[in-house]
Amino acid sequence: MRNSIKTTQTSQRKVIDLTNKDDDEVILMPSIMLSDIACDINAAATALHDIGQLLHLIATRQIEPHAAIALARLSQDAADTWINLLYSQLDTINEPLAQTGFGKVDACAY
Repeated sequence: MRNSIKTTQTSQRKVIDLTNKDDDEVILMPSIMLSDIACDINAAATALHDIGQLLHLIATRQIEPHAAIALARLSQDAADTWINLLYSQLDTINEPLAQTGFGKVDACAY
């Protein structure tokens, strides 16, 4: 069970504590970093949703074959872009994770 959110304000920084009483490792990061990660996750999820909708349209033959090919090419480009961006974010958060008991999250090799 999570503790209630605790906010500490000093003259230099505001700390929002979402930890549990039994958490024995905590990583502090700037809120802008967390915001960037959240934005990237949201955008990648949106791109995956769009690709899923495109695949549905192709599977139900609601798109002409020449249009499906062009849209599939664009979807592949979008997927590649988001894959690279998310792996970059993974590298960023793996740096502090490597110093914890959890360790780094390994990227799947394709």
